[in-house]
Amino acid sequence: MLRCTICTVHVLTRSNQLLVHNQAFFSELKSYSQALFLAVVSFHSSATFKNAITCPSIHLSRMDFLGPVVQIILFFWAPVSQQIGYLKHLNNNVETLKKETEELQDKRHQIQADVNHAISVGKTRVRLVESWLVDVTNIEAQVDDLRREFEQPRTCLNGCCTNHFSRYKLGKRVVKKLKDVEILKAKGVFDKVAESPRRPPVLEMQPSLPRVQQSKSEETMEEIWECLHDEENGIIGVYGMGGIGKTTLMKAINNKFIGTDYFNIVIWVTVSNDLNLGLIQEQIGKKLDIMFGDNEDMAEKRDRLFIRLKNVRYLIILDDLWEAFSLDQAGIPKPDKKNRCKIVITSRSVAVCNAMVADKFIKVRALTHEEAWNLFCEGSGDVVLSSEIRPVAEKVVKECSGLPLAIKTVGRAMHGKERKEVWENALRALKGSSPEVRVMEREVFLPLKLSYDYLENEEIKSCFLYCSLFPEDHEIPIDELVRCWAVEEGFIENVNNLEEASNKGHDILERIKDACLLEKGSYGNEFVRMHDLLRDLAIWITSTSSSKFLVKAGEGLEQPPEEKMWRGVVRISLMFSKIKHLQITPDCPNLVSLFLNRNSQLRTIRSNFFELMPKLQILDLSDTGIESLPMSLLQLVNLRVLSLRYCMHLVEVLPLGKLKELQILDLSNSRLRNFPQGIASLVKLKRLDISLTSFTAVPFTMIYGLPSLEEVSMWRLKENVDGATFGEAVNMKRLTSLRISLSNLNGFIAHDTFHRWFSGLTSFHVMVNNITPYPPFSDKQISICECDKFPCGIEGLTKHAVSLYLCGSKGLTSLSKFQGDLKSLRKLEVIECSGVECIIDWREVGYDAFQCLQSLELLDLPNL
Repeated sequence: MLRCTICTVHVLTRSNQLLVHNQAFFSELKSYSQALFLAVVSFHSSATFKNAITCPSIHLSRMDFLGPVVQIILFFWAPVSQQIGYLKHLNNNVETLKKETEELQDKRHQIQADVNHAISVGKTRVRLVESWLVDVTNIEAQVDDLRREFEQPRTCLNGCCTNHFSRYKLGKRVVKKLKDVEILKAKGVFDKVAESPRRPPVLEMQPSLPRVQQSKSEETMEEIWECLHDEENGIIGVYGMGGIGKTTLMKAINNKFIGTDYFNIVIWVTVSNDLNLGLIQEQIGKKLDIMFGDNEDMAEKRDRLFIRLKNVRYLIILDDLWEAFSLDQAGIPKPDKKNRCKIVITSRSVAVCNAMVADKFIKVRALTHEEAWNLFCEGSGDVVLSSEIRPVAEKVVKECSGLPLAIKTVGRAMHGKERKEVWENALRALKGSSPEVRVMEREVFLPLKLSYDYLENEEIKSCFLYCSLFPEDHEIPIDELVRCWAVEEGFIENVNNLEEASNKGHDILERIKDACLLEKGSYGNEFVRMHDLLRDLAIWITSTSSSKFLVKAGEGLEQPPEEKMWRGVVRISLMFSKIKHLQITPDCPNLVSLFLNRNSQLRTIRSNFFELMPKLQILDLSDTGIESLPMSLLQLVNLRVLSLRYCMHLVEVLPLGKLKELQILDLSNSRLRNFPQGIASLVKLKRLDISLTSFTAVPFTMIYGLPSLEEVSMWRLKENVDGATFGEAVNMKRLTSLRISLSNLNGFIAHDTFHRWFSGLTSFHVMVNNITPYPPFSDKQISICECDKFPCGIEGLTKHAVSLYLCGSKGLTSLSKFQGDLKSLRKLEVIECSGVECIIDWREVGYDAFQCLQSLELLDLPNL
């Protein structure tokens, strides 16, 4: 009504329909409109308003047409006067609202204190009080908004005057809020604020209730649910790689407790990668209705939380924990059988769960293909059901490797895409580890990269990135991987020898596995595999760094990549391909590692292929069909690792004396006829493997004289090494690992010098007349076949063994020959030894023999 009045005045003064020819008349009309406006905003009664609008300076006779308008205004004045009050008394009403709200806050603090005390003694606040506290909190926020709006000036006409209409609306809302505050003050009188027995807790409903129909999710959820009802498990660690669905599962668990009274309270705490103990305390305190003061330090908060939590049965869910913290310092009583409380931790790192002393570890695994397909269809829509799109869509889902984060992201990105070409392009991008698919980089790679960023140092990060050089879904042998890190690539620093480097490499592997960036292989504990999306992540990371990778492993290439793709790359992996010829000369000024292994059809390499690779250090040509090595190989003066194992068509090798930096040389399982020339010049050589070769002659004396040699493998040569010749091995002062086949045991084992030297080895496999092609069972193994006479001093060879294998020794009657020196033995096999009558005569060896034995196999011993 007020707005209509003001607008009417405005129309009367501005209307171009009035036939105004007298300038004085127009001036009088303007004065009248101004007087009318002042009357509207200044008076309440109709009488005073009527007097105000009677302007003696205006000749109303000349404005007879205004009469009806004035009469209308007077008729509606009664309701209008009430509206004018919102504007006239705005300042007073705001001040009154402020005082009333402060009184309401005082009342809330008093009631909250009563509630807190009641809860501390095991009671539960009544629902009416709960609702009232929430209403007060909401209205306090609304009042703050009104006060801020009041303090902010509102103008119109480019700041020329106050915007009265805006102030009028604000005044109306202030009056309404005054009434709400008065109502709440009247309500805030309760007979009791808490009651017994306890009622089911008021839980926070976590958003986006997940779909857990998938069997994997149901399986894991059921396992978590059982642990929460098992008194043996106080702290439960739920771990898995990023995006695997840990948070989603725990949201479902949180919501599942709604309506139950199993816990007095369930508290959800989002931690994130930046651990802030104070923020954790704030989140827990908020759920407990504890109001922390601005001046309270962490110790005071700790004490208040501890007092409250020790009297309630709680479930605390710590979501996305990246770093362990002390429960005591946070103020959280440790869960035990007595208080029956629980803490669930979700983390990408099993090491964090360990550090939090979890009683139970539950790994969240990837979805099966069927589960992944169903989840993908939810995001992508019905378009994937068409006969043209579905085959490509299923391949797209396979590239997501059961990771819910990727499945949902790609599904949303492909929603409604009806052209097959678009789907095939998405498949190409996913296969190429490229974030071309819309939002893939932002919603998948960047969240996953947090796990990589959180690795402790560049040493571990390099080891992780290296794993992407293997093909998708490849079962990577742990020993091979650690050897690559520690020995070949030289990632491992601050070590003195290969053994220390290997030990540290195994430790790094465990750290990467703990961060859920590598997982246990399908073939057992000796293998690991890299999730496809994590492999894509690693390749993506290298593409944006100075250490760029070119990875085409396992893609079935029949031709090498174009030469322009080689330039600027640091590591290239073309392993497991079908390349037949390398007839290119790529310019690779930065190339350090080149993996051509498992190209079984590769026959020829251009003579100048290596000419433009001045920095190349690692060259793996193992398991290829090459028949000869190109001369340009000798230009690789920085080469440290050369692997030619399983080169079954390679019968001759170039003289290697020019490769002065060579540290690793693997010629095992090749068909080389002659031992390479120039080996004596390789003074930096640390590891040599010539096992299962066909050399007509082996210069053992020259090998034993290599000053840096730490690992030697001469297993199953064409002619086994004579025992006396092997005795010269004592000259290898730095040797720590030995694998060798002997024709006999005579000539050396009786010497004290040999015993001292042999006891210093950390890994050995000595085979006497062994014809089996199997690798050693353990780090320290002795295998003796068809040996009827055991020379004096045999106990010096076997006393350090962890595994002993005896086969076909007809002259052996018992193991008492070895006396009490088998105390370290964990595995013993005695097979086809027809002369054996007893394994051990305790009267001869004493009762401390075999004290570490774990495995005993006795087979075909007719006289036992």
